[in-house]
Amino acid sequence: MTKGEEIKLLKEEIEKLKSLAYKDELTRLYNRHGFKEESEKFLDEVEGYKKNPERRSSVLIKDFSLIIFDIDNFKKINDVYGHPAGDEALKMVSKIILDRVRDIDIVARWGGEEILVGLIGASEKDAFQIADDVREKVEKASLAWKGRKIKFTLSGGIASFDEKNNTFDEIFKKADSRLYKAKESGKNVIVKE
Repeated sequence: MTKGEEIKLLKEEIEKLKSLAYKDELTRLYNRHGFKEESEKFLDEVEGYKKNPERRSSVLIKDFSLIIFDIDNFKKINDVYGHPAGDEALKMVSKIILDRVRDIDIVARWGGEEILVGLIGASEKDAFQIADDVREKVEKASLAWKGRKIKFTLSGGIASFDEKNNTFDEIFKKADSRLYKAKESGKNVIVKE
């Protein structure tokens, strides 16, 4: 094997290991670590633009919005139908989200039944439209499971980069607070304020 072939094999192995470290095994979405690392890159670009828009007018990424989705009554799905049904529900929601967002956007399973979506260049208004569209699609869909159809809904909270919320943790905290409001308000809703 030539040195060039060895280097190529090593690079391929590094990519495989990186994928394992950054991806959720069940959904194949990013995990927490992968999501944070990818979103920080975009947040740096947005922050640079917001601080100096005249000098950075050629920057294409001027906004960043975050959606936190949570499957409503997920524990009930697991309790009634079993954890494999819950896993399939997560996969179904992941697919609906991935079909709705662009390739540049970042989607991650944050933990349990929470899924984060980082919308690159999207305003809060755009993020709300996307989130509500995903919510409606999940509400209309059903999961075929052992001869039964499982129906469930999704709630979400949205936050965007602004002067007060300009780090990932600040944007996350704001979106998480709005998700909590969505859950308190009866579920199957998206909250942006």
